[in-house]
Amino acid sequence: MRKLIGMLVLLPMPVLAQVAATAMFPAEASCFQRHYDAAHLAQHPQQNITNISLTPAEGQQVSTSLVVDIAVHLRGKSDSYVGSAYCEPDAAGLFCGMEGDAGAFTLTLRDGGALLLKVDPRGMSFEGDQDFLTVSGTSGDDRAFLMYPVAAADCF
Repeated sequence: MRKLIGMLVLLPMPVLAQVAATAMFPAEASCFQRHYDAAHLAQHPQQNITNISLTPAEGQQVSTSLVVDIAVHLRGKSDSYVGSAYCEPDAAGLFCGMEGDAGAFTLTLRDGGALLLKVDPRGMSFEGDQDFLTVSGTSGDDRAFLMYPVAAADCF
């Protein structure tokens, strides 16, 4: 493992981005998502996001960045809120900046191929059909999301 980490440090940034992207987004995992059921939401009354999904954007790579699309659904709303982000490798996984300076988040690989998305203290903003949504990175229960891989056909 140490040898692999040392080798990764020596790789040029475009190759490192591809290694991180391939590790987190293998061909069979075209979507990561999480649906929170009523029992979970009852235990987390400050959590507003009921569903979250993350997919590699069409074409996937822009220069050295992995581009991802994110969609969220909220309690009591039928609309979805969407955003895109450009991800670069960092010490823990990927650091992703939302398009249009709309905040940031990190992605780290977890057991079973899951991804942990942690909202940056600057938060994250999304666009809906009727309005905008900002998720705080410093308060509330919408700051970390453990998402599991699903087939593209099963992604919401």
